Amino acid sequence: MSEPAVQLRPTRTADLDFVMALEHHPDQAGFIGQWTRDEHVAALARPDREHWIIERASDGVPLGYLIAYDVRAAGYGVYIKRIAVTEKSRGVGRLALQAFIDHAVRDLRADLVCLAVRDENLRAQRAYAAVGFIEWALTAAERGAFLDTVDRFFDNCFVMRVEGVTS
Repeated sequence: MSEPAVQLRPTRTADLDFVMALEHHPDQAGFIGQWTRDEHVAALARPDREHWIIERASDGVPLGYLIAYDVRAAGYGVYIKRIAVTEKSRGVGRLALQAFIDHAVRDLRADLVCLAVRDENLRAQRAYAAVGFIEWALTAAERGAFLDTVDRFFDNCFVMRVEGVTS
């Protein structure tokens, strides 16, 4: 089966029912955090946050969403807070990640994109590696600074990064 072409578009308030349903779906809940509607609305309003709908390019059907933080000023590039897709193991997440990396490098001039992933989430780790992410070996002090500056995530997570390359 061929991979669907995907595109990213900014999330609108009207998309939040889809976002929250996907975020709270049992297939996602064990791997990603769950926000309230107000937290999503706040992210939409912040200039240092990007909230995207991942959609099928041919007809605009929503296939997922991606949230990112602009943390270039702190030296961490652009941080992908969350990505969730409706169709697993079909290439949607990988294509969306590549589209986002291209955007971060081209439009935001980011020198790297990073994210945190749970140790046990092997499917996500494979998707991230497929687009060039590698583990970012942080010392305990560096991890503490990352947690304080970028995002508080679970102890069973590690950070991966990809440096400014495009497809």
